[in-house]
Amino acid sequence: MIRLDELKFYKNFFFLMLPMALKELVAALVNLLDTVMLGELGTDVIAAAGIANQWFFLFAVLVFGTCGGAGVFAAQYWGAGNLPKVRKVLGINLILVTMLSLVFILISSFAPETIIRIFRKDTAVVELGSRYLRIVCISYLFSGLTSAYDISLCCSENVNIPFISRFVGLFVNAFLNWVLIYGKLGAPAMGIEGAAIATIIARGTELLIILATIYGKKLVQAARLSELLTIPKDMIGGYLKASIPVALNEGAWALGTVSYSWVFSQISTEAMVVITIVQNIERLLLVFFHGGGNAAGIMVGKLVGADEADKAYEVSKKLCVMNVLFALCISVAFIFLRPLALMPYNVEPAVHQSALNLLFMMAIIMNVKALTFFFIVGVFRNGGDPKHAAMIDISSMWLVGVPLAMIAGLVFKMPLEIIYLATMGEEFIKLALSLYWFVSKKWIRNLVK
Repeated sequence: MIRLDELKFYKNFFFLMLPMALKELVAALVNLLDTVMLGELGTDVIAAAGIANQWFFLFAVLVFGTCGGAGVFAAQYWGAGNLPKVRKVLGINLILVTMLSLVFILISSFAPETIIRIFRKDTAVVELGSRYLRIVCISYLFSGLTSAYDISLCCSENVNIPFISRFVGLFVNAFLNWVLIYGKLGAPAMGIEGAAIATIIARGTELLIILATIYGKKLVQAARLSELLTIPKDMIGGYLKASIPVALNEGAWALGTVSYSWVFSQISTEAMVVITIVQNIERLLLVFFHGGGNAAGIMVGKLVGADEADKAYEVSKKLCVMNVLFALCISVAFIFLRPLALMPYNVEPAVHQSALNLLFMMAIIMNVKALTFFFIVGVFRNGGDPKHAAMIDISSMWLVGVPLAMIAGLVFKMPLEIIYLATMGEEFIKLALSLYWFVSKKWIRNLVK
């Protein structure tokens, strides 16, 4: 029989996890939305949007790394009850993501063709991708600022607000895609450019909802601009010490993931379409594990910040077992249901079969991915050890995954399924290293004492 304190524990976890998972689900659906709604315009359009979104993916992961560093401190300051420092962390984060956003916007505006040609040199794909990227890059600033507020709200256990904003943004995006891509309600049919404009408006809507809620409800993040921009010097060193490993980790991971996509793009446009479809579906499946990992991180970080190291370890063990059982259930169910996931795509039979094969392998390896995310992003980082989290993640990808993918794809030119399997080799090394470090308990470090 479950004790009352255990019932409260699981209730707290699910109240954190569910909105965070649903928020991730909505973000994944946004990516899927453009791919599906542009799918009727042909393979070149799907490939162009997919490649342009690889550039956004690199930006989004770097933002996630910057925000992840902020999250380490925000969760522990929240646990310690230091609300002014929670606001200062938000201020540092807003400055950093704004700078990063502007860099990516400038590059995307002046050299979109160069970015697309890294992946494919087909004239039609380059031309379509460049038109899309030159417009959609404006949304990067909105996305960056939203992410900074998002992580601060989640670490202060206000997880419903980011979910609601993303949910509204999804519907705005879908409606405007329908109007602007196909030329409905008297609007001109703008194709891929219409999808880009719809994305800008949707991301701006999400940011406005978050700001209106924060300042309307006078939440802890409702600081004056002067308060956000005035950063004590004694905070900067500690913040950078924790955030730089996270940013480097996410940057290296993003480059590795983009390298995988580059390998697939060198095979054929069809291979790029297959991997775009599989990645979009994978993001949908992983949302609950990412939500669970992030929720676990908040709970662990709060306990470490409150100087309850032993309890943080025990909580992590409980959540790890839950993660394993849940992953197995989702994996088995998806193996049988995966043909349904491909129903929205109007693609050639060969592309459909390749996607079906890759989805089968993805469903099996998802069990390992769910655990590595739980340990590295959820437990180690928020427990106060982003340095070793980064070392495990980066070394596994760049010493195992990327070399195997390039050898399989570029040297031996193996079938698509074998190359995909090679990219997954890193996950098994990552899991072994993560288990060793978790049991050692050396990742438990209070950074805000």
